[in-house]
Amino acid sequence: MKKKLHISNNMILFVILILLIILFGVLIPDGIFFNPSVLIGTTSDIAYLGIMALPMTFIILTAGIDLSVGFLMTASAMVFSKVFTMTESLTVGIIAALAAGMLFGFLNGILVAKTKIHSWLVSLGTMYIFQSVTWFIGGSHSYAPGNALIDFGTGKIAGIIPNQLIILLICFLIFELLDTKSTLGRYLHAIGHNESAVIYSGVNAKMIQCLIFVMMGVMCALAGLMFLGKSWEVNQTTGLNMNIEVITLVVLGGTSVAGGVGSVRGTFIATLIIGVLKKGLALMGMSGDVYNFILGAVLIVALIAFAYLEVRKRLASREMAVKNMNE
Repeated sequence: MKKKLHISNNMILFVILILLIILFGVLIPDGIFFNPSVLIGTTSDIAYLGIMALPMTFIILTAGIDLSVGFLMTASAMVFSKVFTMTESLTVGIIAALAAGMLFGFLNGILVAKTKIHSWLVSLGTMYIFQSVTWFIGGSHSYAPGNALIDFGTGKIAGIIPNQLIILLICFLIFELLDTKSTLGRYLHAIGHNESAVIYSGVNAKMIQCLIFVMMGVMCALAGLMFLGKSWEVNQTTGLNMNIEVITLVVLGGTSVAGGVGSVRGTFIATLIIGVLKKGLALMGMSGDVYNFILGAVLIVALIAFAYLEVRKRLASREMAVKNMNE
């Protein structure tokens, strides 16, 4: 009997990434897209989103979601800008931003853990709180003047590899180890499958949920620093629609919104795919509206695909249960 060839979700994503690179390489004149500095540089436009998508993977694995990430990132970046302007200390500014992100994340986490309100509704409320914080701190805009943060954020190793990619890779390796090699990763998948069973086994699932939202807050603050280092300034509208971009990266990467299924590795490959897409469309002179349209379409298709797979999974489980009963 022949064995069926098993093709993993990550393998499919990798093939899509390669095909997308080839497509833009053919469509964009003079082979510009195949230039190593351009190709590797696609990550600079997406690294800060990938940084936020990593902890979002953990949250969605538990069947939760965080809609506040865009404005949480912006508010943390503005805290850095304000503190840096007052103290002229890069270190103090970075610490203040990370502390703010941790505090904002803890607010989300404690509300989710201590109430019966679903995380999407909690984070919808805090999203507007964080948006208001950006007005209180920065008014219509906030900026980081020329300094070491800008130099590092726009810098490249050997003139080719962006520093932002290095940060993304380091964070990916940390979250990949947490997902696949730690007790935390096992608990996250288990909570997504059956939270009640995890609680019954003696695990403090609420504390774990609070912890991953705190991680989300810290990573959003780091993403804010990366965004400032690349784009020089953030304003009150910077966080708009950023939550959709981050969620799309996670869902496209194979993490089910129903919880329990997914991987950090898939999210990372999806980040590279969207980075190539964003850069390719920009080089072709297409507007941001085209990118937003494609991003929305990708999210819908991914959700439909997961809904279909969930139905197939339930049917297979039902058939197996019936078969076992008959035996």
